[in-house]
Amino acid sequence: MRTEIRTLASMAIAALLSVATTLQAQEMPVPADEAALYEMAKSEGSLVWYSGGALDTTKAMATAFQKKYPGIKVEVMRLPGASQYQRFMEEVAAGHDIADILWLSDHPSMVALVDDGMVAEWKIPTYDRFDPRYLMGQSAYAFNRVDSVIIYNENLVSEEEAALLRADWRNVLDPRFASRFAVTSAKCGACYAPISLFLDPAQTKTYPEDFLEQVGAQKPAVYGDFIAMVDRVVAGEKDFAYWSFESIAATRRAQGAPVRWVYPQPTPAFPSTWMAISATAPHPAAARLFLNWMGSEDGALSLQRDYYSKPTLQGVEDSRSFVSEDWYEPPAELYEVDFENWPERYETDMARWVKAIQQ
Repeated sequence: MRTEIRTLASMAIAALLSVATTLQAQEMPVPADEAALYEMAKSEGSLVWYSGGALDTTKAMATAFQKKYPGIKVEVMRLPGASQYQRFMEEVAAGHDIADILWLSDHPSMVALVDDGMVAEWKIPTYDRFDPRYLMGQSAYAFNRVDSVIIYNENLVSEEEAALLRADWRNVLDPRFASRFAVTSAKCGACYAPISLFLDPAQTKTYPEDFLEQVGAQKPAVYGDFIAMVDRVVAGEKDFAYWSFESIAATRRAQGAPVRWVYPQPTPAFPSTWMAISATAPHPAAARLFLNWMGSEDGALSLQRDYYSKPTLQGVEDSRSFVSEDWYEPPAELYEVDFENWPERYETDMARWVKAIQQ
């Protein structure tokens, strides 16, 4: 996959060189003043957003932007994980530019886009209110943080069992949980975060060498899709999902599903989705206005209200509805995913996980 990605990158870079005049046109001065930028964006009239997130919640965020900035239509296309990167690179290589905004859940792919100049530099007005961990220079931004959770059906998991799962990831090995939970073999950032914890060389005293295999020996139900796994818990076919992330859990609860969730200690927390502007965006002003909005307090509010996610913009109160419910306990200890070693470990670690759960 990585070899294929670099091949696509080379093709796309060659295509970029062949359309230098197009790039020069898009690099024409874009006003920093919001009113002037809005007027330019309205003249473009629309933008296309490639998103890896759930379609219903992403569209809700697009609606919030359109309400703030009438006259600019946002078209959302759901392309999860590395498939979005591949689609985008193929389009650029063919000189068929569609995407204005990329929202990628594959960290190495966004790093490649930034390194190869495939995304535009744009410093948003709130740039200084973000921790450097959530920035790739002025080219890509992680506007929300993903916290790994165990989502459970509240009709099937007792309070005592929920407390046991909250206390430690290892407690899934308790005999009472055998065959009661679901896992996924899908490959994505949120899928990998806890695995990176379990296999972290610094965590060997906590998680035994064969921990993944021990989880597999509990005979979980295996699903190839993250959403499908969660929905089996919603339907009551499985008691809990080991693991999910809070935005999916909160979305399902808001829709009336009998689910709650816990943050096992420590809780992997990481910038899962990275947003950037295509260097060949057909609507460059609208794309920049959208990026400004995503980094604003209005964007942070939409991330909480519509996407049920934790914004990374500093100084924003957590206004998500579930935080005031009596069962909710926020994560007490965070584990920061090591992105330095992510690229070299990801494929091997994921392959080991898939083998372990399919035994």
